[in-house]
Amino acid sequence: MRFRELFRVVLQKLLPARYAVIAVFLALIVGAFLYAAKFMDFVLFPTQSADEFYILAELPSGSSLERTEEKVQEVEALIAALPEEELASYTTRIGTHGWYNLGENENWALMGVYLTAFAKRDRNADEIVDALRVQTGELEGFDNFTYIIDSGGPPVGRPVQLRIIGSDDRQRRSLADAVIEQLRMVDGVSDIERDDKSGKEQIVVDLDYIRLAEHDLSVADVAKSLRLAYDGEIVTSVRYGDEDVDFRVILEQSARGSAEVLGNLVIPNREGRFVKLQEVADFHIDAGPSNFYHYDNERTITVTANIDKEKTTSLLATAAVLDAIDMQANWPGLRIIVGGETEETQKSMGSLVIAFAIAVVGIYLVLLLLFNSLTQPLVVMFAVPFGLIGVILAFAVHGEAIGFLAMLGVIGLVGIVVNDSLILVNLFNRMRETEPDIPVSTAVVNATKHRLRPILLTSVTTVAGLLPMAYGAGGSDPFSAPMALAMGYGILFATPLTLILLPCLLLVLDDARALVLSGVRKIFGRSEDGP
Repeated sequence: MRFRELFRVVLQKLLPARYAVIAVFLALIVGAFLYAAKFMDFVLFPTQSADEFYILAELPSGSSLERTEEKVQEVEALIAALPEEELASYTTRIGTHGWYNLGENENWALMGVYLTAFAKRDRNADEIVDALRVQTGELEGFDNFTYIIDSGGPPVGRPVQLRIIGSDDRQRRSLADAVIEQLRMVDGVSDIERDDKSGKEQIVVDLDYIRLAEHDLSVADVAKSLRLAYDGEIVTSVRYGDEDVDFRVILEQSARGSAEVLGNLVIPNREGRFVKLQEVADFHIDAGPSNFYHYDNERTITVTANIDKEKTTSLLATAAVLDAIDMQANWPGLRIIVGGETEETQKSMGSLVIAFAIAVVGIYLVLLLLFNSLTQPLVVMFAVPFGLIGVILAFAVHGEAIGFLAMLGVIGLVGIVVNDSLILVNLFNRMRETEPDIPVSTAVVNATKHRLRPILLTSVTTVAGLLPMAYGAGGSDPFSAPMALAMGYGILFATPLTLILLPCLLLVLDDARALVLSGVRKIFGRSEDGP
């Protein structure tokens, strides 16, 4: 009772200065939003609480499976040296990068590292990966290491993923080089990769079209003879008992591995003469492509990279690269399409905006039916954004980025904040109906005083149930913790704001109504007194 009386006295002193109080609250929310826009990042699925990550190792092109397996054992030794309270298990696959890089190559290896529960470790996944990245960077005989932390959400691809699309091979490679150069200039970007990697060595046949024409040959004639020599052709089949056996004409294996035989390969021209291949072509050895990638039926090169979330985000890193490259001036006809985490982040933010808008409209319509007023629902919902002050402050103090799951908690917070405001405004309306002669300020103070206890009890019990989940007391869940943190601190800060701000708004609404009525009376009064 004493607390309620004390609160009533404080509220009675604040209501006369209601415009100043609202101005203070507006300054708080503007400051919170400015701080969030400048210093806080949006990360789709933060990786701090992840419990598994993958290492993509790559040896020099041409390395055999045996050599790859032998070198990967050095990495396995570093993984096995992790403390027992951090490492649960690990697996290794030779010759593949799994779904991260489609295809198979003998110089590739994929290692999956599975950690113990987040609550049982002193280091998070980011810190463990940073330590391993330094150690593997000192190993010799490897071309590249790429670390991918599984954040636990749906697969969204690499943090930075840019597809360079175009039919001109030289221009496409040039643009990929420029993108990689710009990525290297962005602080916090690491593990930069491109998928147009070199494959095994091959003999390149450079045709001389003038000599081809002089010998009455076409490119198709040369290609057909080369395919017949090195791939063979089924010329007949013989039935032995119940089985048909095909007979394939092809150069013997020793001849197929000889460059001299390739040069002496004879090709019949249209006149029936035989022309040696070395008379119309030159040869050199070069590394061939490991895979061909397409996007919308066009050849593409995909550049990917990881980021240090303490220094930048996927959105900022991608924007920095795109802003620095002038496509129209230097690479006309080519295009860059953003993928990976950046693409999914943009889609998720769009879906969150739609969900938030639907929630706001739905709440307004329900309040419209309940209050039978167009303005009172707006007053109730005006208090909703102020709950975000607590969310921003909580994530800033904890040093965490706001992610998709935290934003889901914010949408849930809207309903809780509205519920607190709803019971206060509903009692205020009933008091105005039963006691129409009392001043509006008195009705506001009495309604707030009577609803102080249920509002505080509801908010405190809800926060008490959410914060243990947010801090992992009794067990940690990377999906529930951000939502609980956003909702818990949002309610914690929105409750006192509701108890102070909402009464001020109700009186401002009454001031506006009185001002409008006064204006209407003056207008109609002059009309009646006129000539």
